[in-house]
Amino acid sequence: MRSLFRISCSLALVALVIALVGPQRVLAAFATADPRWLGAGLGAAILATLLSAGRWHALAAWLGADAPYGAMLTAYWRGITTNTVLPGGHLGGDAMRALHLQRRGHPLGVAAASVVLDRFSGLWMLMAISLAGTALAQALHILPAGLLRWPAALTALLAAAVLAAPLLLWQISTRLARWLPAKLASALAIVHQRPQPLRLYFGQMLWSAAVQGLSILAFVSGARAVGLDLSLAEFAAAAGPIFILAALPVSIGGWGTREAAAAVTLAPLGAPHELAVAAAVIYGLFAALQGLAGAFTFLHAKSDAAADSNSGENHAR
Repeated sequence: MRSLFRISCSLALVALVIALVGPQRVLAAFATADPRWLGAGLGAAILATLLSAGRWHALAAWLGADAPYGAMLTAYWRGITTNTVLPGGHLGGDAMRALHLQRRGHPLGVAAASVVLDRFSGLWMLMAISLAGTALAQALHILPAGLLRWPAALTALLAAAVLAAPLLLWQISTRLARWLPAKLASALAIVHQRPQPLRLYFGQMLWSAAVQGLSILAFVSGARAVGLDLSLAEFAAAAGPIFILAALPVSIGGWGTREAAAAVTLAPLGAPHELAVAAAVIYGLFAALQGLAGAFTFLHAKSDAAADSNSGENHAR
């Protein structure tokens, strides 16, 4: 019943946003969409998924949860499918990814830690890129006057602080582990006992920068397809609130929250509401198409489960 309620709310929010903007204006934007930009956007979105699976693969391996890249890519695509059809933002897909590693014989705590840290890695770099884009737009005087009342140097400093935050959190959690509750300390020990954390930090920085960069390019391509022409710095600045609100566990696949966030965030930058909403819908369709591709992999779920079971038995030995 709760799932049905969330589905209804998500669809209602999409309908409300389109109704406020004007259905005919949004449809007119779709009617003139450039297929070349649409193809480029879908390609960028697929590349972002391929690199996302690679980032998770590297992180899981660091935690000791080894698995073939191909199997983890399949799990990632199935996660996208789950996020596309079930309410709860990314929670359903993340849970499926964690269970995938557990079925391969790895402890659930380690599997869950790999997924949580992978999600944190993406959010971390998204915030850094969004702040850096904002700082650049401020420095170039692209942003409308009065939109932000603090200097570009302060925004750039915030971006640097976000980049350094994982190192600071590592040091704090290491020093405070003895005073933390036993369950939390045990969960942190999974991370603290792993070797070469600095190497992982820089590796995740590169992985996530590439993933978020391609995700932003996918959104930009969708926007360009419908004629929305803002600078890359402005799109990078807007990506933070748009992507974060789309990931909140209150909708299905970000539908509704993403479109509302795009209209609210891009309008102050001079974007017509109908083009902002159309760009957000196109970006959502890129994910939905990948979710459809992921759905086909469920046809082989039984054989995969058997392979995972054999892998788990071999791992246990």
